[in-house]
Parts: sequence; structure tokens; C-alpha cells
Amino acid sequence: MPGRSVDFVASAPPPADPYGPGASVWGLASALAAAGDDVRVLHLPGTGADRAPAGVTAVPVDLRLRRPGAPVEPSAFAAAAGRQLRRSVDLVLRDPVGLGSLGLSRGRGGPLIGGFARELELRAFEAERQGRPAAGFVDRLESWSDHRAVRRLERVALLESDRIFYDSPDVARSLTEEYEVPARKLVVLPPAVPPLPDPPTRESARAQLRIPADVPVVVGLTAFEAPEPSGVDRVLEAFRRVRPFFPGVRLVLTGVAAANDPGVIALVDRSARTVSDALACADVAVFARRVRGFDPGVVLAARASVPPVVLPDAALPVAPSGGVRVSASDDPGDLASVLAELLADPATRREVAQAAHRFSEAFLPSRVATGVNAAVSRIPA
Repeated sequence: MPGRSVDFVASAPPPADPYGPGASVWGLASALAAAGDDVRVLHLPGTGADRAPAGVTAVPVDLRLRRPGAPVEPSAFAAAAGRQLRRSVDLVLRDPVGLGSLGLSRGRGGPLIGGFARELELRAFEAERQGRPAAGFVDRLESWSDHRAVRRLERVALLESDRIFYDSPDVARSLTEEYEVPARKLVVLPPAVPPLPDPPTRESARAQLRIPADVPVVVGLTAFEAPEPSGVDRVLEAFRRVRPFFPGVRLVLTGVAAANDPGVIALVDRSARTVSDALACADVAVFARRVRGFDPGVVLAARASVPPVVLPDAALPVAPSGGVRVSASDDPGDLASVLAELLADPATRREVAQAAHRFSEAFLPSRVATGVNAAVSRIPA
């Protein structure tokens, strides 16, 4: 299978932030290149193309928009990217599937097309419009027209794809119910989570943050730039409740501008290097985001053998099999109870950490690449 030409169509250049858009697609591209494929990634212009992984060619796509910011903008990008695909390319992967056609000839010998459906574009459009009052008849008409266009263009993108990879049963159900996508096209596959830079030793990581070697450390990785959707307030309140029972305990937050609580260390940066350093000094990681969705930080913590604590509605594409601790509710008191249990019991922490590391292996880019190869190899020539 390796030795093919593979063109990706991605929404962003390589991100420095492990939560950045496109992190998964660049990780998968790197894995396919490492296996021997000739890989290019066509992406929207932006900074960071120099961060392309070894063996992967980054190709910015110039884009002129008639309606900048319009909901149908991704379809213009798809058409522009389609014009830059190699004529002899063997496999095209779109992440996300997005809107509109690539405009490829699908005759005999044409490339196979796969797409990654993280969510329905139509549902995202509806959620963005929900609760926003219409300014008048023209605004209502434009909203109706955009809704219709998004649905039509998403259908086009899905019909063009030979395989559609999903990581949530809800997404698969919506694809079937809304667009009647046949089951033969759907393939369940966890997202690829690229590895972080090699971590420092625990001692040096703590020394860098001026944390004593003998105190417990909780790390909170924020999924969004804004603290509210990241649930920073929940994490802080849970930490306040456990702090009296664990002398010297620290909370390290990444991607947070400031925190005035005693024992809290706020790191504004959320680069892969910062996240790696934070996890290197941690005993437990906590995730309390308000926006439902997959959180790659859970996998990064698990991969670092740091037991993750999540809320009941956390999206886990793979069964954690004991590698993730789940709070009874989203109440900070329940979150604090799980934190306290893990901080107080090193043996339990080690047990969860070992299971967490096993859980994280499903998200290795090389493992996801194997899943992609198996899925596209079953498509008749």
C-alpha cells in the first residue's frame, strides 16, 4: 500500500498548538509519509507552513472570495484546492469533508477520495444561527438561502467521497438520517493525535516552574482560548476544594492569561512544548470543558501516563478501559472528589496511568494511518 501519491485538503497550516485546527490531519500526513507515501497537504494560507513534518510538502492555496466569511466559503476553498491536486494522485483525503466538490474527474483510474466528518457542517451552521434574532425580512431570506446552500454543498462533498471516516456515533447517525449516506461508505476511526515534543525529566520540569519535587501537581489543559468554554472556573473551584487536604499541591493551567488563586501556575502559552513540559511535572490531569467534543488533551495526558479526569459528557471515541476517571457530574464538588481520590492514592494513580497509556495507543497517527489504508484498500478499482 505505501508508495502512493496522497494529497490532503486541510483547513489550516501546521499548528504549533496541539489543539489547533488541522493538528490531526498533519499528524496523519506525517504518518503516511513515514510509511513511504508521497504526501502533500493543500491548505488555507497562514503562518506555520515551515512547521510541516518531515517528508510532507505544504502547499498553500490562494483563495479569492466573493463573500468573505460567508457560510459557503469552504466550498470555494474545495474548488481552489481541487485545481491544484496532482493529476496522477492516487488518494485524496479531506479533513474535514467540508462543503462542495473538488471537481475531480471520477472516471476509470481516477483517485480515491476519503473525508473526515468531525461534525455536520449543517448542524454547525444551525448552532451558530440559533438564538440570533433576524434583523428583518432580508436577513431571514439570506439565512434561509445560506442554510439551503450549506445543505446542498455538504451533500455534494459527501457524495463525492468514497469513504467517510467518523469518530462519533452521533455523527454517523446524522450522516445517515440527514443525507442518507450508505453504511458501506462509513468507517469508524479515531482522530490522529500527533505526539508532543520529547518531555523533560520530571525534576527539570518542576524546577523550571519552581515546584517542589515532593508535592502533588494537577494540570489543566484548556481546549479554547476563552476560559469559559474551557471550564477553567470548574477546574479552579475543584482545586480550591482539594487544596486544604494536600499541603503544597499545585495546579498548572496552560493557555490561561492569569490566575490569582494560591498554588495556581498559569501558563499563557499553549504550544506543544508548553503542554509537554506541563504534563512532565503532573500527577493528574483534569478536563472540564463546557463545549462537547473530542479533547486531544485527554489523549496527550494519557500518552504521558498522567491519569485524566473528565466530565460525564466527555467525547471518548475509544473505550478507555479504566484509563480515564469520570466525575459523577459536572459539579466541581464531584470533580474534586475524583481528584482527591487519585492524589491520595499513588497505587491507584499508577494503575490508571498504565491503562491510560494503553488507551492512548489507538490515537497514534501510525495506527490511524493503518485504519485509513485498510478502509481504502476495500474500495473496488
